Amino acid sequence: MYAALRNRFYTWLFQWRGPETGEIVLVQRRVFILPTRQGLVFGLVLVVMLAGSINYSLGLGFVLTFLLGSLAVNGMIHTFRNIANLRITGGRALPVFAGDIARFTIHLENRGSTQRYAIGLAHGGGPASFVDMAPRSVVPATAAVLANRRGVLRPGRLTLFTRYPLGLYYAWAYVDLDLRCIVYPRPAPPGLPMPPAAASPGAGAEREPAGGS
Repeated sequence: MYAALRNRFYTWLFQWRGPETGEIVLVQRRVFILPTRQGLVFGLVLVVMLAGSINYSLGLGFVLTFLLGSLAVNGMIHTFRNIANLRITGGRALPVFAGDIARFTIHLENRGSTQRYAIGLAHGGGPASFVDMAPRSVVPATAAVLANRRGVLRPGRLTLFTRYPLGLYYAWAYVDLDLRCIVYPRPAPPGLPMPPAAASPGAGAEREPAGGS
């Protein structure tokens, strides 16, 4: 019961629609952002600094606190804008054998005039790959997925994320493209070498010349 309610809540919150064909545009409602652990510590430090400035009437303390607070707000805006409005299309995945790593490629298109930095792509809790994007460019990004069994492998939801520029916020979007990879059965390991062929009796014997004593 709890798992079903949680899945329905996640589906509503993250707008999970299943595999999508064609181009995906990361509009504002598809991008989510939360403070990282460093961001929470930074916010706690700002609260302590503000409390100390109020308690001791420190003018410079107020200036420093609000300066750092404005820096954090600007960092949140830049983190969100680093992946917002990206256009995503699916690529090809080369066939692999069962037990190998399948690599799914997606193409990220930046139609804006600003540079995008440190955009990561990952599958579940696996390793992430990072790319930088120049203005008005298309860059491929790759996600690694373990191919456990033979057949058709679909990666499911991939996570596109960034912590640029300050690392205080984590912005992410879920991407579920209609991607697939063919997984072939792994060939059997080579067995023991064949034993050498035994010579037939007399096949290699020397023949005595006729008339010999």
